[in-house]
Amino acid sequence: MSTATTVDELSGARRRGPLAVSGAVYVVAWALGLATAPSAPDSDAGDAAIQSFYADHGGATLLQATLVHAVAGVALAVFVVALARRLASDAPSRERSVLLAAGLTAAAVSLVQYGMEIALNRAAHAGRVSASATLFHAVNVADTVKLVLLAVAIAAATRLAARAGAAPPWLLALGYALTPILVLGGAAFVVTSAALAAVLALSLILLLLWVGAVAVVLSRTRAVDA
Repeated sequence: MSTATTVDELSGARRRGPLAVSGAVYVVAWALGLATAPSAPDSDAGDAAIQSFYADHGGATLLQATLVHAVAGVALAVFVVALARRLASDAPSRERSVLLAAGLTAAAVSLVQYGMEIALNRAAHAGRVSASATLFHAVNVADTVKLVLLAVAIAAATRLAARAGAAPPWLLALGYALTPILVLGGAAFVVTSAALAAVLALSLILLLLWVGAVAVVLSRTRAVDA
């Protein structure tokens, strides 16, 4: 009986491990990344100012990109797959397909951004002003696309969690509220606006809160079920 109980506990730990660990890695990577480099130029900054910024802060911006695009991108992919499995039902659902498609595409965009950031740093250090600006704007557009994809994925995950009764009302409310906030915040990467910048800052805080809360709450629920 004791052996069977131990096996069940280990099985439950394996099931909830990827969700909790990937959620924690995603949150920590973003938190550390935001503190590693100064704020990037505004979207309407001049080409020379963009090139100069990345030439002056190349090491810090590359470290930041490694954390928020590469590490967080991989963690996001694992998190999305683990979350889809956690919320899976016996029958295929449109929401689960949307969660996987939007979430994994957002993770792929993040990894593409990392490649663009590497190219941006090299172009800036080589003094290539036009190429630096082009890559900078491409990264910003990708950020907008990524936040929209995350909004879609979170909306789908929230619907799945509500249907399965897997999350408390406050977490469901956070998920539904975060969807439009992420879309609005994403616009700040391509439009210079103090209001949109404030929404973006709020959206990033709420996104990290949502990921962390989902990782903790749904992992604990799985542990109880196991």
